[in-house]
Amino acid sequence: MVILFGCVSLAADVTYEGARSILGPFLGVVGATGSAIGFIAGIGELTGYVVRLVAGSLGDKTKSHWVFVFAGYFINQIAVPLLAIAKNWPQVGLLIVLERFGKGIRTPSRDVLLSHATEGVGRGFGFGIHEALDQVGAMTGPFLIALAIMHWKSYRTALGLLIIPAFLALLILFVTHKRYQKLSAFLDDCQPKEQNDKAGSKRQGLTESFWWYITALEFLAAGYVDFPLIAYHFGQKSIFKEYEIPLLYMLAMGVDAIVALVAGRLFDKSGIGSMSWPIILGSLSSPLIFLFPIRTVAIIGTIFWGIGLGVQESAVRAAIASLVPIDIRGTAFGIFYLVFGLSWFLGSCAMGFLYDKSLAYVALSSFILQILSLPLLERSQKKIKEQKKSV
Repeated sequence: MVILFGCVSLAADVTYEGARSILGPFLGVVGATGSAIGFIAGIGELTGYVVRLVAGSLGDKTKSHWVFVFAGYFINQIAVPLLAIAKNWPQVGLLIVLERFGKGIRTPSRDVLLSHATEGVGRGFGFGIHEALDQVGAMTGPFLIALAIMHWKSYRTALGLLIIPAFLALLILFVTHKRYQKLSAFLDDCQPKEQNDKAGSKRQGLTESFWWYITALEFLAAGYVDFPLIAYHFGQKSIFKEYEIPLLYMLAMGVDAIVALVAGRLFDKSGIGSMSWPIILGSLSSPLIFLFPIRTVAIIGTIFWGIGLGVQESAVRAAIASLVPIDIRGTAFGIFYLVFGLSWFLGSCAMGFLYDKSLAYVALSSFILQILSLPLLERSQKKIKEQKKSV
């Protein structure tokens, strides 16, 4: 199941990560400013994360996880090719928000299904495998976009071609569903084993360690600069050519894939404490990218940005499944995504505003906010240990 869902994510990521790699420059072409780009990126993430709370809760109550997965993927994949016919930046922004909305609908249910499927290989490593396949698509998409721009010299043509991987993603999802028509029985079989998990028994519910963990992620999300602003910066400062920017995003996604596997395996062995080193490296990305208009330094900063993203997409998600019981896991994922998205929105708006004022402010704020997450993660780890001793 992990591999199958990974293949769906691979095709889906070719679509929306391909578009994401040029959204900053494309928004600039249709008249958006740095502040507008920061707002659009932030409101898109906020919308996607807010809807996850509702979708996750409804998924727990109705047990209709496949319904949410199908609806989310359909909206998510259809919105991207429509960017090719958007006439101005508000229309582009609306489609970006719609794409994030679709992703928000399907993500909690997908993660609940994955949390069950990863029991045999370890949650961290299982989420890492899924993220690695996901990032193969995230690398392929920007690469194809770069080739399309080099050949046709048009953002719109490149975006229109993304209808092909969008169709493939929906086709693979349909095949996956057919393969797992009896998934509800599979979940029932997994449930007794999940309920024996001392770190997240039904009796404990959402523990203090969970809320310390969520608080740490608020700072991490607020400080992480979204790639559209980074791409906009590279274009505005002429650090890279137009076709090189999606290639940089492809590089970051490749780093993300490798780090996701490593971080996931380390999480299975050492828990939350293993997240510290990729977070520290990720926090260094903004100073390198925004303070030094040098190609080599910007590339290193992009690699560090990918490292930070890798841990967010593997160990960070796996920890949620380990901290809460099965019967409220969709709700817990929803809470996580809501808090993460709200923080990302506020951070993106702030970073966009600061970008128009001073690049130094962007770099410093991003670095400090991410570093502040580390003592809170340590606090959560201590609470987990205390909880295990008391059981």
